[in-house]
Amino acid sequence: MPEDDDDPTDLDDGREVGEWTSRYTLGAWIQIVPEFLLLSVYLALPSYFLLESIIEPPEGIARDGYVYSNFLDVYVSVENAKWIALVLAGFIGGAVFDLKWLYHSVAKGIWNRDRWPWRVIVPFNSAIVSLFTGFLFASGIVPFLKDESFEDVLTLLGFGFIFGYFSDNILAAMQNMARKIFGTLNDN
Repeated sequence: MPEDDDDPTDLDDGREVGEWTSRYTLGAWIQIVPEFLLLSVYLALPSYFLLESIIEPPEGIARDGYVYSNFLDVYVSVENAKWIALVLAGFIGGAVFDLKWLYHSVAKGIWNRDRWPWRVIVPFNSAIVSLFTGFLFASGIVPFLKDESFEDVLTLLGFGFIFGYFSDNILAAMQNMARKIFGTLNDN
């Protein structure tokens, strides 16, 4: 996982004032721009779906515990829609993290062509981590929140985004917990 470079006092990229030419070749930009466009689509589509059907369903199309999605042309139960919202919010959180990492790495000159699989996969991992972290909290296995916290869709979306944005940290914490509880193969 790449390091997080959010130190506000470290705003330069080590270049001299007036040194404006790109450090990247045309071949690198041919990869950077499509990655940016893909991550933008990753951000836009689930955001549209959430706004269109789950957060603010159009008048007259909700019926007896179901919401309708024009985007997918299906009715979804309100209970399932909440979990879908959590997944989408996690995906969006991962995409935002990914976009932040892309622009930081390009600006700081540490962008690496070989990290494209990581950048493409992060939002998907974030979505799954968000969903199962939500399950852990809602079930009471991780007693941080009450089950009722997941009744309000806006609360669910907020947690989903946070779980998705910090999914790498959540996975690392779970790995550390597993090592403490179960040990490792090298502990024999």
